[in-house]
Amino acid sequence: MSHRNQSIRTHNDGTRAWKYDDSPMPTWLENLAGDLQPNGTFSLPTDAGLVRVHPGNIVVECGGNIWVRSSEDADALAESIELEMDSTIMTIGPGKMHQFGTKARRLAANDRRKYPSPVGTRPSIEWIHLNRLSVDAAYQRSTDNDASRRLISSITAKFDWRLCMPLVVSRRAEDELVIIDGQHRWLAACNRDDIDSLPCCLFRYKNMQEEARMFIVANRARKPISRLDDFYAAVAAGDEDALEIQQLVTDAGFRVARQVSQTALAPGEVVFTSGIASAIRKFGAKNTAAGLKHLSAVFSDQKLLHGGAILGALAMFLSNAGSEVDSDRLNRALRSKRIEEWGLVTTGVKSGGSRLAVLRTAIAAAYEQSREATADPRHS
Repeated sequence: MSHRNQSIRTHNDGTRAWKYDDSPMPTWLENLAGDLQPNGTFSLPTDAGLVRVHPGNIVVECGGNIWVRSSEDADALAESIELEMDSTIMTIGPGKMHQFGTKARRLAANDRRKYPSPVGTRPSIEWIHLNRLSVDAAYQRSTDNDASRRLISSITAKFDWRLCMPLVVSRRAEDELVIIDGQHRWLAACNRDDIDSLPCCLFRYKNMQEEARMFIVANRARKPISRLDDFYAAVAAGDEDALEIQQLVTDAGFRVARQVSQTALAPGEVVFTSGIASAIRKFGAKNTAAGLKHLSAVFSDQKLLHGGAILGALAMFLSNAGSEVDSDRLNRALRSKRIEEWGLVTTGVKSGGSRLAVLRTAIAAAYEQSREATADPRHS
C-alpha cells in the first residue's frame, strides 16, 4: 500500500490509509464522509459511532472497519491491526504477553462472562460551538443560587482543559442540542472570550422524558470522593496544607486511615483530617500538634472516635491556657474518661462551635480536679 500522503506504516495489503491534508479524498472514503463543516472537519461512521475528522488526522480502513487517529497514534494502530489480522498467532504464553498484548486481550475476552447488549446507540463525539447549546428548564437544575454561582465563577476563573470532560448532549429534532450533563462547564466557558466550543457526547433520545431520566441517572450514579481519598490525592499532588496535616499526624505517632468507616477504624488511625485543618486555622499549628500528641499519649490503644471534636477542644484549651499547662496533669485529666465517654459529653449539642466549647469546659474541669498523686489506677 502506498500513498504520497501516507503516514501510517503497515505490511497488511488489506489495510488502506489516507491523511487528511491537501490531497484528494480517496474513492473508498467518499461515500462514507459527511458534509464538510465550516471549520474544515467532517464525520465518519465507525464502530465507536460518528467520529469527527480534523485536518492532519489519519483515516484507516481494514476489513470494512474505519479508524480515525492523529498522526502520532497512527503507527500504534497499524501494529494493533496487523496483530489482529495475523492468523499465525494462535496461543499466547506468559512470556509473550508483552509482545502480543492485543491478541492476548482478545483471547481473554472470549472467556469473559456474557452480558446483555448495551442499551442505546453509541454517541457522536464532536466539538460544538457554545451558541448552539442550550438547557431544558423542565428537568435541568437551576443555577440561580449561591452554590452554582460560586462553582461557575470558580470554573470560569480557573478553566482547565485537563478537567473538562465532554458534555452529555441530546440531539433533538432539527438539530437542537440540549445539555443533559455539564451546564456549569458550559456557562463558565460562555463567560470567557477565549473559548468558543466544547467537546460533547451527542446522543439521540426518544423524547424529553428519556432525557430527564438520563439526567437523574447521571447525577445519582456519581460517587463523591471521600474526604480521605481527597486527602491522599492532595498529599500526592504536593498540597501544602495536606502535607502539613500529614506531618502533624505522623509526629504524634498516628497515621491517616484509608477508609472513613468507623467499623474498619483501628487504634492509631486518624479519619478527622478536616478537624485537624479546622484546628490549625482556629488555634494554630502549635496547639493542634500538642493536642494530637496528648491524644496519642492517652488514647493510642483506643479507636479515635469523636477525635475531631476532642482535638478541637484540646487545641482551644491549650490556646487559652498558653504555656501554663502541665502536660502530665492534662494527660491524667484525659484518662479520667475513655474516648467514647468524652464524646458523650456533647450529646444533644448540635452546633460544632458549641460542641467544642462544651468539651473544652469539661476538659478544663477535669484538669482542675486532677492532682499529681491521684491518677486513675485503671489507666496507669
